[in-house]
Amino acid sequence: MAQAAIELIGINKSFGAVRANRDINLEVTRGTIHGIVGENGAGKSTLMSILYGFYQADSGEIRVAGKAVSINTPN
Repeated sequence: MAQAAIELIGINKSFGAVRANRDINLEVTRGTIHGIVGENGAGKSTLMSILYGFYQADSGEIRVAGKAVSINTPN
């Protein structure tokens, strides 16, 4: 099995009483393309904003090529 390029493990994000993401797990294998789909307000944009560093997850882990990373800015 190919190594995951990106893994999101147990990602949680809340804005006050609103839980935007709850225990999200996602694995993207090298060379694959994925789409994130769902209703308005389902947390898709929040999840991607965590992945590129605009928001910080309240809990969970991001791994790139198997190594835990902290993405603190979009840069």
